[in-house]
Amino acid sequence: MRRNSNKIRIKKPAKMQYLPKKTLFSSKEIIFRSGGRAKVFNISSKVQIFALVFLLVLGIWSAYSYHMYHKSDKLKYKLNRTRDAYAELMSDFVAVHKNISSMFDLISQEDISDELEINRYLQQTQVIEDKIKQMTDEKDWLENEDVNLRDAILERDRAVSERNLLLSKIKQLETSVQKLEASEMEILEKVERLSETEAKKIRDAISAVNKSLKKQNKYFNPDAGGKKNSTGGKFEAAPEVDSKDLNQKMQDVFSKIDDLNYYREVIKSVPVGKPVWHYVVTSPFGHRADPFNKKSAAHKGVDLASHRGNVVKTMAKGKVVRAEWGTGFGNHIEIDHENGFKTKYAHLNKMYVKKGDIVSQGQKIGEVGSTGRSTGPHLHYEVIYLGANVDPMSFMAAWK
Repeated sequence: MRRNSNKIRIKKPAKMQYLPKKTLFSSKEIIFRSGGRAKVFNISSKVQIFALVFLLVLGIWSAYSYHMYHKSDKLKYKLNRTRDAYAELMSDFVAVHKNISSMFDLISQEDISDELEINRYLQQTQVIEDKIKQMTDEKDWLENEDVNLRDAILERDRAVSERNLLLSKIKQLETSVQKLEASEMEILEKVERLSETEAKKIRDAISAVNKSLKKQNKYFNPDAGGKKNSTGGKFEAAPEVDSKDLNQKMQDVFSKIDDLNYYREVIKSVPVGKPVWHYVVTSPFGHRADPFNKKSAAHKGVDLASHRGNVVKTMAKGKVVRAEWGTGFGNHIEIDHENGFKTKYAHLNKMYVKKGDIVSQGQKIGEVGSTGRSTGPHLHYEVIYLGANVDPMSFMAAWK
């Protein structure tokens, strides 16, 4: 009988597989789970090494910066301490120097008989010597390990940086000054042109007046006894600037402004312009037929027909020497302009001024009327220079 023998086979365990050993900077994975989803971020070994190097450099730089800042404070502290010690030493030195000087004065006068005073001064000098020795012992503060070459370089770099910034600002300032000078030159040129234009207008008016005066063998000199011989007042020098061209232009402009101001004052006393705005010349200057008897007669002024009540103005400043009624002129005014010129205004409806009044250029003095020997409302206007009547029309046309 065959015996069935069942052999139990034991399965040998599989050989264990060993995983390679991971290094410090081996690749790593970071898994983020959100909303049931996972995101995997791989960090390579290179990135890990770069991050570590960056952190090390940052730490070293922070430590170095703190070290330099700390040393800089110590440097400033030692500098301030040395300066304070020096100031105190100088104060003591001055005091002792004065005392020693007075002591020698006393010795020279033989007023000191004991050694107490001398000992006191010697003690004071000893104190100063001790302070000097103390400072000498600390003279190596610049060579001390706490203040090294790097601190000096740091201070130097800071000073250079501030210097460069200052130079940049100075350059910007110089550019601004140049632009400002150009603008000032342009303004001065405009002022010069305006001054010349206005002064020329006044000189042309005076020239036109002189053409009329020449017919009477007269001449008005605007500079006579005035421009150079009758000036005064507080002295105010024209300002000077560093720019030679700008300074010269300023001097020229101020000179022209002075001339203009002078001629402005001159023209205020010369009766140029229209005494009444709207008018019609009904009788010119010179000989004419008398309106009443038709006989030839001299006419010392001009008749300017205008509406009754129209304003009459004086064209120059002066003093009212007559404001009265006359049989021929009716209401009439005479003004002395105190430079050889006089003006008369006749047949006025109303007079706004009286004898003795001081009037200014352009001031209202009355109204057009028809008083006295008149055939209708008009202004009889006369201009007199050095006692001779001259044609008023040239004065009226000289100023527009």
